[in-house]
Amino acid sequence: MIHRAVRAKAPTSFGARARDYDRLRPGYPGRALTEAWTALGGGPPGTALDVGCGTGKLAGALAALGHQVTGVEPDPRMAAVAAAHGLAVEVGTFEAWDPRGRRFDLVACGQAWHWLRAGDRTAKAARCLRPAGRILLAWNFGSYAPSAEAGLTGVYAAVLPEGLPVGRGGRRDLTEADADAYADELRTHGFTVTKIAVPWQSRLTSREFCALLGTESRHLALPWSTRRRLLRAVAAHLDTEEGGEIRTDYTCVILAATGAT
Repeated sequence: MIHRAVRAKAPTSFGARARDYDRLRPGYPGRALTEAWTALGGGPPGTALDVGCGTGKLAGALAALGHQVTGVEPDPRMAAVAAAHGLAVEVGTFEAWDPRGRRFDLVACGQAWHWLRAGDRTAKAARCLRPAGRILLAWNFGSYAPSAEAGLTGVYAAVLPEGLPVGRGGRRDLTEADADAYADELRTHGFTVTKIAVPWQSRLTSREFCALLGTESRHLALPWSTRRRLLRAVAAHLDTEEGGEIRTDYTCVILAATGAT
C-alpha cells in the first residue's frame, strides 16, 4: 500500500531503473540481520520504520523476520515496486515525513543513510522510536577478484580517462570507514553501537552486472551515450576475459544501536 500524505521532492534518478534495482541490487543476508537483532537485545519482532526503503530490499528482509514494517521513500517509482511486494510505503523524504504520532520499536535504513543530513537524521530517528527503541543501519560493501578488478580498471580508464563523475552533493563511493563515522554520530546522540560484519558472495552474468551498474548513482550521472559505451565495453571485457560472469565478494555491515533515552 502506498500512502502519499507527504509531498515528495523531485524523484531521484534511481527510480528510472527501479525494476533493475530491485532485481539486481544485493539484499541483506538473514544471518547478518539475525546477528544484529541479537546484538539489539533480541525479543519478539515489533514495528519497524525503514527510512529510504527503495524497492524494499531491507524492509522485505525485516518483514520476513516477523517485523511489521512501514517504509518511507522519496521516489514514487521505487515505492511502487516495494508496494507490489506487499510492503506499506509512504512517499516522501524522511526529513519532511510526519509520523503522525506513531512511534516504532526499530528504525532501520539500508544503503541510504548518507543521503540524509548528518546529525538531523539521527535526532529524527530517535524521535520516531518508542522508549528503548533501536536503530539498525545496513550496507553492502563489495569487491572483486584481483584479476577482475584490474581488468575493469583498464576498461574504465579507456572509456572514462577522467573517471566517473562525483556523486550528488560531492559524494564518493562509500567505504566501511564511513560506517564507522556513522557509528560515532549515533554515539554522540546517546546510543551504544555494535558493528556486525558478515561476508557473502554473489555471481552475476556480464549482462546482469552491467544492468546493476546502470542502477548506481555515479553511472546514472553519465550522459546516456557515454554510459552505454562504457557498459558495452564492460560486458565485452567480461565475456572475453572472465567467462561471461563476475563474482562479487560482499561484506554486509550493520550498525546495531541501542540505549538512547
